[in-house]
Amino acid sequence: MRKISTFLILTTIAFSIISCKGEKGDTGNANVKSIIFDVNPNSWQGDTNGYVTTLEIPEITENVYKSGAVLVYMLNNENSSNKSFNKLPYTWIDNTNTEYMDYTAFVGKLEISLRWVDEKKNNTKKPGNIYTYKVMIIEGTLLSTLQKKVDINSYNAVMSYLSQLEE
Repeated sequence: MRKISTFLILTTIAFSIISCKGEKGDTGNANVKSIIFDVNPNSWQGDTNGYVTTLEIPEITENVYKSGAVLVYMLNNENSSNKSFNKLPYTWIDNTNTEYMDYTAFVGKLEISLRWVDEKKNNTKKPGNIYTYKVMIIEGTLLSTLQKKVDINSYNAVMSYLSQLEE
C-alpha cells in the first residue's frame, strides 16, 4: 500500500511539473541602431593627461538616455584574421604601459576618452591612426536589465539576443 501511495504522489507531482505553464511574457520590442565611426587622428583633443573625441549622434535621444542603453565597442586588430570588437571601457596592459579607453553618453552625442600611463606617469600621445568604433543604441531596454540577460561585453552575443526579440 505504501508503494502505491508513493507512486501516486510522485506521479501527481510529475504531472504537475510537466503541465505547469506561466503567463506568456511581453513580446520583445528591441529598436536597435548600430553605427560605425572611423575617428581620424585630428579628431582627438587633449594632452599627455588624456585625449577626448566627441561623436555627434542624434540617435541618442532623451528616450534612449532615460530608458535605453548605449554600448560602444572598439575594433581591434582590424587588418588581421584575429579582429574583434571589444566593449568599452577597455584597459590594455603591456609591461609598464597601461592604456585606458572609456566613453560617456549624452543626449545627442558621445565622448570617447583615451589615456596612457607608463610607469605611473601620464604619457598619452595623440592617436596617430584611425580608431574604429561601433556604437549600439538600444531604445527601451535599461542597461541593468540587458546585463542580466546577455553578456554585454560580447557584441555578437548582444546582437544575437536582440535579434531574438524581434522575431
